Amino acid sequence: MRKFLSAAPLLLVIPFVSHAQAQRPAASTPAPAPTVAAFLEQFDDAGTGSVAWDRFVAFRQQRYAQTDENGDGVVNEDEYVNEYLARLDARLEKARAGHVAQTRTRFDALDADKDGQVSRAEFDAVGERTWTGYQKLLAEGEPRRATSSRSSDPLRMPTSHSLAGMLEIYDRDGDGRIDLAEFEQVRREMFAAADGAGKGRLDFADYLGEFEDRLDRRAASVREAAAQQARLRFKALDTDRDGRMTFAEYQVSGKRLFDRADSNGDGVVDARDPEPAPAAPAR
Repeated sequence: MRKFLSAAPLLLVIPFVSHAQAQRPAASTPAPAPTVAAFLEQFDDAGTGSVAWDRFVAFRQQRYAQTDENGDGVVNEDEYVNEYLARLDARLEKARAGHVAQTRTRFDALDADKDGQVSRAEFDAVGERTWTGYQKLLAEGEPRRATSSRSSDPLRMPTSHSLAGMLEIYDRDGDGRIDLAEFEQVRREMFAAADGAGKGRLDFADYLGEFEDRLDRRAASVREAAAQQARLRFKALDTDRDGRMTFAEYQVSGKRLFDRADSNGDGVVDARDPEPAPAAPAR
């Protein structure tokens, strides 16, 4: 009887310990480095968080076959550019939708009295805060920000929260600085562009329409530059200069891309790969 009684507390404790262990949260998986995150976004179609070399090769073979529109076994320049632009267009459309979805929040922030319209005074009040923020950036420099996993937004619309963004928006004469007169002139032009009817105030449709115009101009510019870069890449990869890219030529860039992401050299791209060192500048 004594044996049974002495064992009973242990029997009570064991389930408790097991339950506590079951409730303990699992160790969180570390976030992948920016280069790895960018690689996985493009090539980890199964969402496993890792891509081994053989799986990467299979992915590239499939993409190469899809790029070969006329099925002649090789990829010409137009096919290469068209395939790249088709993928870019999907990214641009997704990014555009994201920006448009945020427009209501920005409009509501401008509409201080919440009457559903932005007056010139409300618009100017935000401009004053923007100018003050710019002066602070000049005096203190930009705060260090965590490195993004990748700008998955190909539009990369300029923002007034960074010096580079301020210059892109307001430095119309391209002298690398913004004076108050230049800033105010651009602000006037912004308001006038949105207030097409000359009402002296903006409703949401006015504000959204002007912003969508800027988004579309930006997308067209990004797409044009991307097409030019794609043609340059084709010429660099077409090493025998016959205007026809074989899979072996195509995979040269793929191998380079994989090796950079697989920084620990284990043949798998995953969160264990540290961020590679920046490429040395060309001399």
